[in-house]
Amino acid sequence: MPRALVMEGWRSRLEGLDEEQRELIEGGGLSQRFSQFPLHLIHPAFIGALYALLISLAVAGPIGNAYDFGIGGGGWDPWPWLRDVGFIGLTMMLALALVAHMSLLINKVVLRPPISPPRTLLFSMPFIGFAILLLNWSSFTSPIPELVGWFILVIPGPTYVHLSWAPRWRMLTMLEDGRNPFGAEEVKPTSHEDEIELEEVVEALGTVDVQTD
Repeated sequence: MPRALVMEGWRSRLEGLDEEQRELIEGGGLSQRFSQFPLHLIHPAFIGALYALLISLAVAGPIGNAYDFGIGGGGWDPWPWLRDVGFIGLTMMLALALVAHMSLLINKVVLRPPISPPRTLLFSMPFIGFAILLLNWSSFTSPIPELVGWFILVIPGPTYVHLSWAPRWRMLTMLEDGRNPFGAEEVKPTSHEDEIELEEVVEALGTVDVQTD
């Protein structure tokens, strides 16, 4: 099914909301990119797992370098390197998916609207955390800087999901089902036939005004 037809359900109901409400539901650039896909593919748990996958891909190189990418005197054996990367990646994907799902469950209880976190801070933190890990692995190998680096690297994903995406996804699914996420009456989709009828009414009123004058 074309992506435009998949999105038509909740997007067709946006016209029934005011401008401020539409901006709150659509969100910023990152949220708008996610919302281009079907809602069942962008569940908060999937977004959390996706962020963990990106982290595991980023650290695969430095971890491989620690193992010399499996190149040793006895030949090429990448298994220890791939094993550690796979373990880290799967563990983080499971953990962040569970954290994201918990954020969604919490939001369904508190019904909190999405909050836009500071983008500059949120987008720069993964690079800072990655730099701390690289510096520690290459120079210090101390557990405290490594834990700090991992924390700064990982925390932006769950923060974005908890503050922004989980509440927004809840509102999008409500809108998809025809319910108003702002607690008002049911939001009905604006169909092409309704637009044509409205235009005909406006033209008829204009004709009546001209004849009256």
